[in-house]
Amino acid sequence: MRPVPEPPPMTTRALLACLVLATVASLFLWQTVWLYPFRLLVTLMHESGHALTAWALGSHVGSVTISPATGGLTYHSGTGSLWKELLISSGGYVGSSVAGALLLVAAGRMRSGRALLWGLVAWMVAVAVLWVPLLPPDPGSAHALATGSSRSDGLFTLGFIAGMGALLGLVAWKGPVWLRRGLVVWIAALSCLMALQDIKGLLGFGLEVGVSDAHTMARLTYLPAPLWAAVWMLVSLGAMWLGLRSILRRRRLLASRSPMAGLSFR
Repeated sequence: MRPVPEPPPMTTRALLACLVLATVASLFLWQTVWLYPFRLLVTLMHESGHALTAWALGSHVGSVTISPATGGLTYHSGTGSLWKELLISSGGYVGSSVAGALLLVAAGRMRSGRALLWGLVAWMVAVAVLWVPLLPPDPGSAHALATGSSRSDGLFTLGFIAGMGALLGLVAWKGPVWLRRGLVVWIAALSCLMALQDIKGLLGFGLEVGVSDAHTMARLTYLPAPLWAAVWMLVSLGAMWLGLRSILRRRRLLASRSPMAGLSFR
């Protein structure tokens, strides 16, 4: 029995179409029920960025949870250092932006998308095992009001990881190639564009109010929260642009090395 050949890489036109669709959805459909599971997924990626940054800087990560209101909380031990706290506070948006850009670069090289989807499942399982408790700490009134968090979020987070992991695994196992590819690019783009939602909320165009990473940075630096939201927005857009540019440059290079390059036909 001959092995099934791998499909060719995703076309540039299809890749750009997925990115445009994700951008439009992020701007105009973010609060709709259609994007609710992906909002939770991006929030989990965001909180993982905080946790990984804290862990890399020597801080103990107590818990990582997301809430049904699509908010999230990451508890870590104190660092005693201002610059470390600044890095950890920025780790959510910067980390998810970098992860989205790397996923986008990988998407430009993928054949079927199966390995990348299984990689996302493995990441969610690792977060659940390492950082999601059944009963997280009491979030307090301020964080509960701002993020919708509660002590039941541990169970909710584990349930979401189980459900979304099963869905991604099913698509990776049985889904058609176009669905696997589109889903990877969709998740990568939404991860890069998440900071747009924070700046929309801070400027009064969204539903997000109260405590946020931008407000934490404002408290630590005495610089306004909208400034930090704008910085993270630029980082997110820059990361997505670098990922896309890497894909396009690689494809131009491969095209120039093609044996058919330079030939013309009548």
